[in-house]
Amino acid sequence: MGSGKTTVGSALAGRLGRPLWDGDAKLLEVTGMTPAALGAERGLDVLHGLELEVLSLGLAHRPAPIVAAAASVGLDPRLPGLLLEAWTVWLRVELTHLVSRLQRDDGHRPLPGGDLLATLREMARVRDPLYAQVADLTLDATTAPPAALVQRIVDAVPFPDA
Repeated sequence: MGSGKTTVGSALAGRLGRPLWDGDAKLLEVTGMTPAALGAERGLDVLHGLELEVLSLGLAHRPAPIVAAAASVGLDPRLPGLLLEAWTVWLRVELTHLVSRLQRDDGHRPLPGGDLLATLREMARVRDPLYAQVADLTLDATTAPPAALVQRIVDAVPFPDA
């Protein structure tokens, strides 16, 4: 949420000549609703279940796309099994910077009410160990430009056909 997955994923897909599978865009395509609208109308549990389904479809798609998944999928215990064949990048952003990015959000994300920084700290406490468990590469995306992140990913990819 706000880490730059779509921006970096799109640039990486272009660089590698692969399609982009953007979780938010696919969710909108499949349901006709943004994540924020789905969360508000059907609840976060339904939203997160659909986000995992969209990720599963992306991972099964051929040719293999660059997948920009929703942050919530890290909470699902099935995630490590889904990612067995995938090479995964975690784009980390310092929380104070993330607050700034999310406050400029266009409304498509379901943002929590109240103290956003406190909520993000709690989310990070729960999610960061899960992301670390599945990430093959972790990058600090706080201030790095997308092109630099893409280059670091390309340099680190362990398979020659990337």
